Amino acid sequence: MALSAYLSAVNQKLLFAEQLLATEIKTSVSGQQDSHQATAIAQSVALQLQRAWYWHLQDVASNYKMQDPEAVVSAASLLELLDAEGKTPGEAIELNDLEADSKSWVMELLNAHRHLYIVPVARRAEMDADRLPMIAVDISGDPIDWDIQQARKWLGQMQELVDRQRDMMIEF
Repeated sequence: MALSAYLSAVNQKLLFAEQLLATEIKTSVSGQQDSHQATAIAQSVALQLQRAWYWHLQDVASNYKMQDPEAVVSAASLLELLDAEGKTPGEAIELNDLEADSKSWVMELLNAHRHLYIVPVARRAEMDADRLPMIAVDISGDPIDWDIQQARKWLGQMQELVDRQRDMMIEF
């Protein structure tokens, strides 16, 4: 099987997420981590993993010789486009099920990623630990708890999914 550009792109995003979390470990060991840094790392991991998810969908499409993997924008579109070509691989069905389940880790990740683009609403200025004025903000809808442990969980689940599906894929 030829190495696809999508496979390399997914690997890169997974590596970047791992490196971000390794940075968090180094700073927490030195005692210099603060809540703003933890939030920044967790948000950055979400960005990397969302892109890894998106490119993994296209990698699956490419592995199943879909005419235009770039047309895949969601697991549902992957399943639909492959079905139109007479293919219904288990990988695409699993990805679609994960994306359609509102309680799955994939939907948690994708929802968190969407929240990165919601403009926060300022409440009032507060002083942070360094005595710098910080604007307290509220995000409309369900707030995201930008937790390093959650980011670590997402990375582990994404890595497991990608590795398992790559092992299962057959060349058409």
